[in-house]
Amino acid sequence: MDIKIILIRIKNGDQSAFSLVVEHFQRPLFGYLGRMGLTQSVAEEVAQETFLRAWNQLNRYDPARAQFSTWLFTIARNLALHELERSANKLENNDDEIILDYACQRYQPFEKLTQEQQSQALMTMLQTLPLTDRSALALAYFQEFDMASIARIEGCTVSAIKVRIHRAKQKLRLLLEEHDE
Repeated sequence: MDIKIILIRIKNGDQSAFSLVVEHFQRPLFGYLGRMGLTQSVAEEVAQETFLRAWNQLNRYDPARAQFSTWLFTIARNLALHELERSANKLENNDDEIILDYACQRYQPFEKLTQEQQSQALMTMLQTLPLTDRSALALAYFQEFDMASIARIEGCTVSAIKVRIHRAKQKLRLLLEEHDE
């Protein structure tokens, strides 16, 4: 999908073309928000708000400054950070949900249960990272943005992103080693 053509269609009055933007970015955006530590319902709300703000501010998007995906993920990142900071107390009370999830999974095949437990452990470990490190990791490894795009989204230099990612990987490595023991 060529986003430039779709943006031209929207600029020329074809408002329905924005649905193509939503279709194209919905899954990657939702995945990013989940990896940031948002619950499914909150991630859905933040994704919806991201698209709404993108629609309302589309005239402010400058293709000379960044790719559309970078601009869109910057909006999502800012909304996600705000939501995570606002609901920090709620995240501390998720232990009961994790226990219930585990109890519901015990009747599944062993391999699937093991994979889901590892995935849950990784998500728990990711949530211990500072939000900026978690965001950089999610953008680099799950969304596969290049370092320059991540730096634009995060509002810092490429060197700073490399340091954040390196630091976050080291911390995750230590947490995984502790978990395996």
